[in-house]
Amino acid sequence: MTNAEILDAFETFVGDALDTTLQVALANMAKGRLEAELKLEITKKLYTSLSSTVGGTYTTQYALPNDILVPTGGVIYVGTTPRKAIPLEHREAFKNSPSHYYVDLRQSKFHLTGSIATAETITFPYIYTTAEIDDTSDTDVVWPSRFHLLIPMEMAKVWYAQDAGEKGRSWLPEWDVLYKTLKAGLVDWDTAWKLNAIGNSTPYGNEGEYEVPLSMM
Repeated sequence: MTNAEILDAFETFVGDALDTTLQVALANMAKGRLEAELKLEITKKLYTSLSSTVGGTYTTQYALPNDILVPTGGVIYVGTTPRKAIPLEHREAFKNSPSHYYVDLRQSKFHLTGSIATAETITFPYIYTTAEIDDTSDTDVVWPSRFHLLIPMEMAKVWYAQDAGEKGRSWLPEWDVLYKTLKAGLVDWDTAWKLNAIGNSTPYGNEGEYEVPLSMM
């Protein structure tokens, strides 16, 4: 579905045409809520624009990706060496460790602990914030179009709690079945890709060539 089709579908659900600005806000809230909850495989990225600073210390700042929602995987890589995340409040305890990093979210920065001896590419895996829905762009939502109807349905569920008019026009109980079926389908599709990424196995067995080392969990 295009952005316009998503907004039109919402109007069909609620039986009314709302202010465009409000509809766009509801659409992005609905999309953002679903993506934040599900953390879809399709919204993963690798940020590789930075290199470690020779002579840097645990106070040296590196900028987080501009479109980051949350990190994923619990590790970043400096060259090919993994570094495990630690909480900001544990910075002093790990400041001399060469195996960790921490995020100062308020500053939109991250830091490598220990002393940096070489300049190597930093690889930062993360979930990105997808492009916003608006009423002037034809950019599609990144997940498969067969699941896009979830967005106007999520919008209608939210509007049901706000609508001062006829509640029955905002959200019908019968729509719950379709909503749950569509959401389950999206979860199943996403889970299949997540399982494929780890060889259709759990990461807790014996460490094979392509399995996640237990030391990185």
